[in-house]
Amino acid sequence: MDKKILIINAGSSSLKYKVFLGKNHKVICYGLCERIGIDGNFKINCLNGKNFKTYEKKINIKDHTEAIDLILKQMKTHKIYDKITEFSGIGHRVVNCGTAYTDSVLVDDKCLKVIKDHIPVAPLHNPHELKVIKIFMKKLPKVKNVAAFDNSFHSTIPEINYRYAIDKQLADKWEIRKFGYHGISYKYITKQMEKILHKKQVNLIVCHIGNGASISAIKNSKSYDTSMGLTPLEGLVMGTRCGDMDPSVAVFLMRKGMNDKQIDETLNKKSGLQGLVGSSDVRDVCSKLDKSNKDAKLALTMYVKRIAKYIVSYANELEGKVDAIVFTAGVGENQNYIVNETCKNIKLFNAEINDKKLIEKYDDNILISSNNATYPIYRVRTDEELMIANDVQNLTK
Repeated sequence: MDKKILIINAGSSSLKYKVFLGKNHKVICYGLCERIGIDGNFKINCLNGKNFKTYEKKINIKDHTEAIDLILKQMKTHKIYDKITEFSGIGHRVVNCGTAYTDSVLVDDKCLKVIKDHIPVAPLHNPHELKVIKIFMKKLPKVKNVAAFDNSFHSTIPEINYRYAIDKQLADKWEIRKFGYHGISYKYITKQMEKILHKKQVNLIVCHIGNGASISAIKNSKSYDTSMGLTPLEGLVMGTRCGDMDPSVAVFLMRKGMNDKQIDETLNKKSGLQGLVGSSDVRDVCSKLDKSNKDAKLALTMYVKRIAKYIVSYANELEGKVDAIVFTAGVGENQNYIVNETCKNIKLFNAEINDKKLIEKYDDNILISSNNATYPIYRVRTDEELMIANDVQNLTK
């Protein structure tokens, strides 16, 4: 019988899950528990023939333990599995492991300690991911757990790109350095582009543009530089994050009476598009352009200019040897205006877009650049869960 793999993505009040079947990783089920500890909502999508059938209900979910019980119960009710032994492993997305690991690993005591030790760097994610892994280990002791780290792909970044120009002893003592994020997505996109371009190693500039957004320079199929830093706050203008700015802004706000939690919330949750125009959703902000909204125009111009700035910088870091520029994630895959305006803001080389290809529907990937473009420009749909499933399969053989 083909084994199944369960993928888990834990948030503070949510739990997303997906089940893959067999070596070809056929998706047979996916869903989520949301508003955990608030009022609760459960959704499960089960493969029924060629299509998915959706079941959804409002239900009080006290905590993550109840959420996991509900997921396992409903998957069994809908005949996704009969016995737990049908699962070869459970894959967990974990945001930060520091420099402890360079790839996904089987969860053991050391791994649990690493996740715990890096809670200060990822306080919104690591605690919940750690909690959920422990719950699964207790409830399903015979099923192996795999941790896939969002920053481990960036372990190949050289010191000249990861080190900050601050006191070296302080930086080394507290591990203050660029870690980078969205690594699971970058790993997936890199492997996809190797297939698309028929090359064993690729040089890429990958733009992972979602509500959270970052860009990476990929050199010889390895991360060489990335826009996010110690935390996901650095880099691009995002949905709610400010991106690059003078660090003294935080000190200035503290002197004006704000405490560390207020400053953290301001920069992480009330900045970016949210701070500039009152909405974190790119679609909402784009819709305001039709109404000649000056704030929306300014916000989106800042947004695309920052992306273009990083693309040009990374083309320089790769010495102009770029096999492709790739747009991925929710905004990069779907928002034509953002992709087009970003490319228009690139002046150092030709990044002309084919207008017909830009609006063309596609499945996994599409080449959208014109014949005049200096480098090929692609849209590629990312699949972090599939990447984690591949790692689970390799580690649980």
